[in-house]
Amino acid sequence: MLQKRWFKIFIWFTTSAFFFLGATIIISFLNPDPSQKDISNYMMGMMISMDSTMGLSMTLEGDGFLKHVILISSKLTIPLITIGFFCGVLVKLRRSKFVK
Repeated sequence: MLQKRWFKIFIWFTTSAFFFLGATIIISFLNPDPSQKDISNYMMGMMISMDSTMGLSMTLEGDGFLKHVILISSKLTIPLITIGFFCGVLVKLRRSKFVK
């Protein structure tokens, strides 16, 4: 199992993720407390972000075409997922040893 390529990639990804997680935890514990300026800059950025997303959602309410597209796509989501699932099962069965 250790010779398989997918297992090596999985181990590499897992160790990289744990390394960056550990580095983030160590950096967050050892850094000094944020200053008042850092806190206010963070809050200002959050307010600007909220303002832009709220403005985007307000334009969504007024745009009839976009609302119609969202409605159609939400109605088609479940049938398309179901069709994709069954097509995947058919491909899997076709390639298996049992059905030739």
